Amino acid sequence: MYLKEQYMSEFNFPGIVPLQSIDDLKAGFFLCVLHADKIPPHVGCIIEGHFFSLKVSGKDEAVDVSTLFKALTLKKVPTLFIGIKKEISSALVEYIYGNYTTIEVGQNTCLSPVIDLFECHGHVKKLSDLLRLLQEESLLKEVFKLHLREDYTALPYYSNQDIEQRLLNLTDVKRR
Repeated sequence: MYLKEQYMSEFNFPGIVPLQSIDDLKAGFFLCVLHADKIPPHVGCIIEGHFFSLKVSGKDEAVDVSTLFKALTLKKVPTLFIGIKKEISSALVEYIYGNYTTIEVGQNTCLSPVIDLFECHGHVKKLSDLLRLLQEESLLKEVFKLHLREDYTALPYYSNQDIEQRLLNLTDVKRR
C-alpha cells in the first residue's frame, strides 16, 4: 500500500496556466507553493505583490514579488501561485507573520501562518487539506505555474511524517 501511495496525487488542480507576467501577482492574495513537485513543498503567500514565508532559518516578510520572481527564475524553482477569492488585508498578513520567528519542529510549519490566516485550525494539517477546504468554499481562482513540467496537474502525495522529517533535516543542516 505504501508504494502505491507514493505515486498518488495529493490534490488535483482543475487548470494550471503558465505565469506570463509578475504583474499577475501584484494584486490580490495568492498561496505560493515553492518546490511544488517535491515532497513536501514549501508554502508561503503573496499579498498585494509582497511575499511572506516562514522557514527554519527565519522568515521572509513583505519581499517584493519582483525580487522573489528573480530568485525563482535564477534557481528555476518549480512554483505554483494559487489565487484566492477572499478579502485578506496586508495588515492581517503582516500581523500573523509577525507572531512567528522561525519554524519550530513539532510546533509549527511553513503552513502554520496560512492556517492562522484562514482560521482553519484543527482540520488542516497539510496544504492539500487547505486546498480542499478552499475548493469546497469556492475560494480558488486561477492557478499559475512557473518552471513546472507541461503535464504537471497535481501536488504529489506526502504524509505528516514526511513534513516532520524534512523539517528535522533542514534543522540539522542549519546547525552545521
